[in-house]
Amino acid sequence: METTDVHGNFFGYNFKENHPLEGGFPQVSAYVNSQRDSLGKENCILIDAGDILQGQPCVYYTNFIDTNSPHLTSETMNFMGYDAAAFGNHDIEAGHPVFNRWVADCKFPVLGANIISKATGEPYAKPYCIIEREGVKIAILGMVTPAIPMWLPEKLWQGLQFEDMVKSARKWVPLILEKEKPDVMVGLFHCGLRSHGQNGYNENPAEEIALNIPGMDIVFYGHDHQAYCQQVTSKVSGNKVWLLNAGGETVNVAEAILTCTVSNGKVTQKEIEGNIASVKGIKPDEAFMKHFSKKQDEVQKFVSEEVGVLDKPIYGADYFFGNSTMGNLMHHVQFKQMKADISLVTPLVYDDVVKPGKVAVRDIFILYQYENMINVFELTGKEVRDALEYSYSRWVNTMKSPDDHALNIRMQEGKKPRFGTATFCLMSAAGISYEVDLSQPVGKRVRISKMKDGSSFSLEKTYRVAVNSYVGSGGCGLLTEGTGLSMSELRSRIKETSDHEFRYYIIDFFRSAKGALQIPALSDWKFVPDSLVKKALETDRKILFGEN
Repeated sequence: METTDVHGNFFGYNFKENHPLEGGFPQVSAYVNSQRDSLGKENCILIDAGDILQGQPCVYYTNFIDTNSPHLTSETMNFMGYDAAAFGNHDIEAGHPVFNRWVADCKFPVLGANIISKATGEPYAKPYCIIEREGVKIAILGMVTPAIPMWLPEKLWQGLQFEDMVKSARKWVPLILEKEKPDVMVGLFHCGLRSHGQNGYNENPAEEIALNIPGMDIVFYGHDHQAYCQQVTSKVSGNKVWLLNAGGETVNVAEAILTCTVSNGKVTQKEIEGNIASVKGIKPDEAFMKHFSKKQDEVQKFVSEEVGVLDKPIYGADYFFGNSTMGNLMHHVQFKQMKADISLVTPLVYDDVVKPGKVAVRDIFILYQYENMINVFELTGKEVRDALEYSYSRWVNTMKSPDDHALNIRMQEGKKPRFGTATFCLMSAAGISYEVDLSQPVGKRVRISKMKDGSSFSLEKTYRVAVNSYVGSGGCGLLTEGTGLSMSELRSRIKETSDHEFRYYIIDFFRSAKGALQIPALSDWKFVPDSLVKKALETDRKILFGEN
């Protein structure tokens, strides 16, 4: 049985919005226990495919606030009787002190064959484990997507490198088969099914490994939050391989049901069936809830702490239409914490709202979901403009009439209209004054007129540019594909990285305010020409957000 992409959903409760959730460990635990009761505990194996150390505030609390207690993630997984887990990219994002503590507190192996120590050239994590049950020997190989350097600043994974998963599998699978002679070969991978990533990283090779690396029986995977249960035929051996993904939100368990015939101590026949089991509607495990009730109360107290007051609401949707309070808040944090000439930001909210009045820690988790840090780069004016051109090429359309869509909207029958690209890749700037001309084609839309202080802006001049560490590491391709810089060139431009993550500084900003928080109006950009965009933006806003 596999869980994946738990993202801190330990209690079936949304601490950000203060209401129960479907799924989560309490319901998973109840389902797993029912399987153990039905089939026998010795006939059940429970594994996780990564991305568990980031998400709900309860995991942030144990990562960075209550650091003296045993790690809550380890404690919940130990209680549920996990047999193995794999690293996810968001587990590495927590940084060495956190993920090392998590692994040390786990009573089961946390696997990562392709996480390599630069000092030794050997795997930093245990590469695989062997589990023997009822005369059946099962090998589990763990790996994580190698695209981590594209998303995370090096200080979080210092001393490590991430080998291509296909290359690593070609090495480890035959080694395990020869050395261990398992009856069943299982992959436990934190990667998606088949789409390649950017900047040369093969981010999602689950299917590729199943098809091309002989010897696999089952590939459990995650990362893309898409539940999946399909059998494929190996192109090399002709054997059937199951691809199984429990999906995100912890509402499912992915299962592989092994039926093995054992004769004279050897498996003479095996059959495998895949299944996705929903845990929705299952009564939560009372023993789990009772055991961790005190910790849940601690987290509730943490997220309920008042950090400041707002006199005006912050609408996430405003960001996509021009100057916004949300954009100004992120720009202010970057300018306040880092010495920079220009600030580049991307939104981590969509249509969320933080209402006027008292603001609690939970509201800051709504405003900023991830533990990004802040990088400062030296970039030329041309590189700044090119990065913005690349961003707006994904954000807007070239318009011929006011009846055209201004924004890049994906219309799908039976589904709510959405942006045609990931909104966390839509980057805007402060520190400069500029227009985005939607009558112009891609590459000719962004016109930067001056620096915000009135001084001239030069394409040739070098500027100190602040940006979140996801984008700064190459995420979305904004500072690589957008500028033409390679990953190594981009890393060489980093001049400074913040000591803490972005959310920490937002909370500090709220706490430091005297009275209602005043967010400086730092953004100075707009869509033009008005004759084309005014009507279109109003229409697109109604389509996307249903607002007047």
